[in-house]
Amino acid sequence: MNVLVHGIDMVDILRFKAMVEDERDEILARCFSSKEIEAAGKPGNEHRLAGWFAVKEAILKALGYGFSNDLAFADIEVTHNELGAPKVNLVGSCLEVSNRAGIKSWLVSISHTDSNAIASVIGTT
Repeated sequence: MNVLVHGIDMVDILRFKAMVEDERDEILARCFSSKEIEAAGKPGNEHRLAGWFAVKEAILKALGYGFSNDLAFADIEVTHNELGAPKVNLVGSCLEVSNRAGIKSWLVSISHTDSNAIASVIGTT
C-alpha cells in the first residue's frame, strides 16, 4: 500500500452547531446524506456531524480541490465499518477524481474535544 495523498481539517463545533441551527443555511441538506443525518441521531450530536464535515473537507483538500464548486460534500458519505471505525463512500465527481488519481482506498481518523472536531484522511493505492 502506497500513500498518495493526505488531507486534514478541523471544525469548531459551536460554530458548526450555529450553522445547523440557522434554517437559512441548510447545511444538513447541502452536505449530508439522509443516512448520515439519521446515523447522527438526535439534536445535540453536532460533534458527530462536525467530525464528518471535517472528513469531507479533508478529502476535498487531499484531492487538491479544497472548497470547490466542482466537487460536492454530498458526494462523500461517512459510514462505519463493522467495528465502528469511520470509513467513506465516494460517488459522483469525487469518485471520478479519486479514481483518476489512482486512489483505491481511504484511511479515515476522527477525533473530538468539547469544542473541536478534527479529521485526517489518507488516500492509498
